[in-house]
Amino acid sequence: MKPHEYQAMYRVEKNHWWFVARRMFVSRILAGSGIVPGQKTDRLIADIGAGTGGMVPFLRAYGSVSGIEPTASGRILAAKRGIKLRKGTAEHTGIASNSRHLVCIFDVLYHRRVNDRAALREALRILRPGGLLLVTDCAVPFLTGRHDRAVEGRERYTLPEMLGKVRDAGFKPVSASYMYFLVFPLFALSRITDRLFSHGDDVRSDVREVPGILNRTLTAVNRLEAAGLPLLSYPWGSSLFVVAQKVNDNG
Repeated sequence: MKPHEYQAMYRVEKNHWWFVARRMFVSRILAGSGIVPGQKTDRLIADIGAGTGGMVPFLRAYGSVSGIEPTASGRILAAKRGIKLRKGTAEHTGIASNSRHLVCIFDVLYHRRVNDRAALREALRILRPGGLLLVTDCAVPFLTGRHDRAVEGRERYTLPEMLGKVRDAGFKPVSASYMYFLVFPLFALSRITDRLFSHGDDVRSDVREVPGILNRTLTAVNRLEAAGLPLLSYPWGSSLFVVAQKVNDNG
């Protein structure tokens, strides 16, 4: 992504409803896999493509976190939070093989400069046998628009496509669903409106401050949705998640 997109994410990541909802979703997803805060302090976690480090403090409640980020822009902004990220890519993390209990890849695989299949193979390599992979990413190809161009998105996935890539990498899927199901109609309407009225050279992302009452309302709606995860598998949504396990030492 361009440096200004990292800046935008850095400014709003703490309180913006979308990022707050992602943390709520991830918390519920991890709990459904038996991973709860503070239970196992020796758990080793990798956050691949950590951006500005916004998820690292959240993940620290679950274990010791290594954040990997290829861009200087992301690492510099993370350092302002007091978070040291290691230089590396999704395909070449520099992490030792069979060393991590949990690998998280949050909204990274769909980016233009990322080889999603190679990144999943790398996640398999660094996970211990029995370890878990948690992937979240952008979903529903028809929603591709201005935001995706701004953040250099290559493709939005369907859930079957992502599950296929995860299986092809050697993982056994454990749970999966779309996310942002309840706000999906608003999201789709926004993207359709963008297509109708935005100009071709308009490449602003959706990452910006949201008015307080709207931000609180959208956060509350997604809190309701999070309560259903991972027991429910929502039929559609603007994002998706997959939890998968490394079942043997073939990485």
